[in-house]
Amino acid sequence: MAWRFIDLGKIDCFLGPALFEAMMQVRREEKIPDTLFFWQPERPAVYIGYHQLAREEANLDECAKAGVPIIRRVLGGGAGYCDADQILYNLIYAEGGGIPRGPANSYRFILPGLIEALHIMGLDDACIDKERFGVYVNGKKVSGSGQLSSDGVVNSGGSFLVDFNYAAMGRCLRNPVKNLKNGVLRPEDGLTTVRRELGAANMDEAKKALRSGFEKILGKTVDGELTEYEIGLAGGFRKKYLEDDWTFRSDLRKEKKEKGRFSRNPP
Repeated sequence: MAWRFIDLGKIDCFLGPALFEAMMQVRREEKIPDTLFFWQPERPAVYIGYHQLAREEANLDECAKAGVPIIRRVLGGGAGYCDADQILYNLIYAEGGGIPRGPANSYRFILPGLIEALHIMGLDDACIDKERFGVYVNGKKVSGSGQLSSDGVVNSGGSFLVDFNYAAMGRCLRNPVKNLKNGVLRPEDGLTTVRRELGAANMDEAKKALRSGFEKILGKTVDGELTEYEIGLAGGFRKKYLEDDWTFRSDLRKEKKEKGRFSRNPP
């Protein structure tokens, strides 16, 4: 069966992770096909990996001052500052199909789709970091990845930087160069964007290239829509992403273990 393609454009920053969590559940129930999902957070947010400590990854005071929420996703991977100038993608699929099992093997299969997208856009000096599974253009990172496998369904997600706010990233992340190459001192020295490399970039053209890049490895995708079931589930999951108990779950567990004190994120 062909992959379903859904591009929701700019959406609520809390709804994005709620939707891909809902898609995983509905795919597990075999009520939807494998899905390629594009979205953009209409409001900037810091997304942290499932196991990360929020207070170690995000600058809580600066995020609160700027009105940038900290959102723990169900996927692994590192913390990232995301906004509407990036395409966030998720491949949600049942294990045992055409994509090899295991994070490393699946990344080796999936990430060439991003390389193809960059080639389509005229960026030929693109490669994959085989240790961290980032995608690089002219030696600088343009895409990062995170993944979750649960009960036979995989969610492999990542970012595609069409443009980027380096200053906001520097303020909102405690260590903005953490996920870049060793020796990089400033985000702009190790992180790049399509617009920076080409001098100009169109979001619609970038989406078209990214979809085409993925189609080279997945086969033709078919335009689809969210089901009412997915929308309902996502609405319920979204409430979780608003709660401090979810955002700071790893911090609270560490606090409990160490019997220390913890100051929560200002509202």
